[in-house]
Amino acid sequence: MKKYIIILMFAFCSVTSYAQLDFGTILEGNAADANTYAQGYLEPLVVGFGQGINGGWYSTAKTHKFLGIDIKVIASGALVPSEKESFTFNNSDYTSINLDNSSLSQAQIPTILGSKELNDRPLLEFNSNGQSISTSSLPGFGQDIKDNIGFNAVPSAMVQVGIGLFKNTDLKVRFIPEQTIDDNKFSVFGIGVMHDIKQWIPGLKLMPFHLSAFGGYTNIKTSVLLDASNNPDQIIELDTNSYVFQLVASKKLAFLTLFGGVGTTSYKTDLNVLGTFDTSNSNTPIVDPIALNYTGSNLRANLGLNIKLLFLNISAEYAIQEYDTLTATVGFSIR
Repeated sequence: MKKYIIILMFAFCSVTSYAQLDFGTILEGNAADANTYAQGYLEPLVVGFGQGINGGWYSTAKTHKFLGIDIKVIASGALVPSEKESFTFNNSDYTSINLDNSSLSQAQIPTILGSKELNDRPLLEFNSNGQSISTSSLPGFGQDIKDNIGFNAVPSAMVQVGIGLFKNTDLKVRFIPEQTIDDNKFSVFGIGVMHDIKQWIPGLKLMPFHLSAFGGYTNIKTSVLLDASNNPDQIIELDTNSYVFQLVASKKLAFLTLFGGVGTTSYKTDLNVLGTFDTSNSNTPIVDPIALNYTGSNLRANLGLNIKLLFLNISAEYAIQEYDTLTATVGFSIR
């Protein structure tokens, strides 16, 4: 199971390749400015993750028979829109950071999933206690993601179990107890319910397709050490809650099942940077400098195909939402 856990943690552990220096850099101004900067810089990572984990809940609208089961491994990638590879830096939003160019009041600078090229990173000037530091805006690692998986996306992965209950109702559970890999930790809990509504609608019982209502909730907690060897107290903690509600339909054709759904999705994420950080402009360390909250909701529509080979199920789906998401699942089902 750990190889799938490593996939899940990839997006967050990648932060650490820059964070050892960069979080210190943006704190050279003050904590309030650092929070403003980090809100825009980290947005595509956090939002993409909150939306991507809603993939793979189902690969058919047909519910199990009583005590029928399915077990699957789910891998998703929330595609980062090109406009989210940068964000607008406005001098007026900051008190101690400004663009190191007197002719500019605003500029586009990379997000964490943007460019790391120096030409795409305007110089910023940090002012504190009468001193000033000029440095390039923080780098992104979007190209690193593209080099690894072929496109710029926020990946996630998890394991899910489903069981058939009464009245054509399925209960689905996502659960991974807290795991530790290289001092980084994460855990998963999710629960979903799918109910066959076709049985309650007169005239639809004999129609050659399945129709169900689905609702799901997923919580993922993650903590990543920024600099384990030198600063073991510096940690990024992320707590994501994601919800999805959809009307789901499917049609079976031999060993193929075409499925899709329409509905809504929402997320709420708290991101905290904890620990003690020293800056060159102050003799007083900054403690627990960053606390961010992200929320959002939007319409969601997905379409997918499931292939069933005896007990084995392989599926792929594409979801249209704020961050379009590709999802693939592999597993087996009985009854």
